[in-house]
This record gives sequence, C-alpha cells and structure tokens, in this order.
Amino acid sequence: MKVVEETCGIRVDPGSNPTGPPGATGTIRLLLLVDRPIIRDAIRALFEAAPDFVLTAGHDAGRPVPAGVDVILVDLQLRDRDGIAVAADLVRGDGPGVVMLADTADDADVDRAARAGVRGYLLEDDETALLMAGVKAVAAGDAWWSPRAARHLLAAYRRVAAADTPRRDPQVAGLTPRERGVIRLIALGRSNAEIATELLLGRATVKTHVSRVLTKLKLRDRTQLAAFAHRNGLV
Repeated sequence: MKVVEETCGIRVDPGSNPTGPPGATGTIRLLLLVDRPIIRDAIRALFEAAPDFVLTAGHDAGRPVPAGVDVILVDLQLRDRDGIAVAADLVRGDGPGVVMLADTADDADVDRAARAGVRGYLLEDDETALLMAGVKAVAAGDAWWSPRAARHLLAAYRRVAAADTPRRDPQVAGLTPRERGVIRLIALGRSNAEIATELLLGRATVKTHVSRVLTKLKLRDRTQLAAFAHRNGLV
C-alpha cells in the first residue's frame, strides 16, 4: 500500500498521474464512499494490504471527485442518503467506474443499481478474491457483478422478457412450416405472385395455401391473417 497524504478529510496520492490509465503507475486509485465505520475500516484494511491499490477515503457526496480516481466504491447503506441515487450521480461516460457495496442481493436494489448505470455490484460477504477481482475489472473498464447479484439480475431480465413475449394462439402449433412461411409473407405485404416467386411455388399452390390457413384459423381475409401473424410473433 502506497503512503498517501490526507487533506481536508480526503486522502490524496501526490505522486499519481491524474490522467493516466488505471494501472499506469502499477496502482489502482480507489475512492471509498462508505460511512459505516466497521465496514469502512474493514474494506480499508483489505485494500491497504494489497500492493496494487491507493486509497482515497473520507469523500463526501456532493463534492467533486478528486482527479485520478479509477474506481468509486459506494456503500448501499449510506447514512441519511440513498446509496444508489448517490452512485447514479457519480456515473459518467468517461469517469471512474462506480461499484455498489451491498449487504444483500435484494431484487429491487440490484435492479435499481443496474438502471443507475453502475458497473459493479459487490457483496460484503463475498470472498476477498472476488472483491479484489471486481474492483480490478471495473478499473480496467469491464463490469463485475457478484455471482448472487448477477443471478438476481438475470432472473429479473427473464421475468421482463417473459412478460414482453406475446402469448401465442394455440392454433399456431397446428401450422406447417410452409403455412407459417406463407403467413409471414402475407404479413409483410407480399402478393400471391410474389409469394410464389420467393417460395418457388406455383401461384395456384400459394392460393390453395392461403385458402387453407384462412379456414384452419377461422379468419376472414388477408388483413386478419396479417394481424394474426404479428400478434403471434410469426413476422
């Protein structure tokens, strides 16, 4: 751990290059925004024991982030402040990577953090190697989510995707691949002649297919058939 000065409650590294890339001087410059003493002291001790980190601690939300910081570690449980809202304010396109430090992988917190644009979500009881690897990955421009948080995020994504997926009419299962192809082209506005050309069929055959699927699906005309195709994801 490199020795640093402390000025106005913010520890700064006087020898670091403010604009250099992460690791350019062999260190990752980490700012701690953690105000629970026990957690802050534990995290500080963890990273002080690692030779490739320089800590910037004691930062207050609302103050400018010191130059040269690579990663900002934000406690989800900041006193009198919403940790995720604070993290969202710190997220910048080309700024330091922002990582949440949380005690649980609560669905709502994980979802809000992802929407806020943070690049990492670490849990207090993660293995030390995971915490270190997460901060290093974010410093390198990647994303890193604790495995449990990632599982919650993926589960939420699957729920949203399932809700957005249209429920198919049971009659879709009874359509042949050829009939589905004809319906898709009708939904795209193709005429019988164009369908015949695309599917290498005779016009009379296409006409027969169209008549058959209208009867099978109990639809009146091509307009209803096109609506059926869009509603059931056949286009």
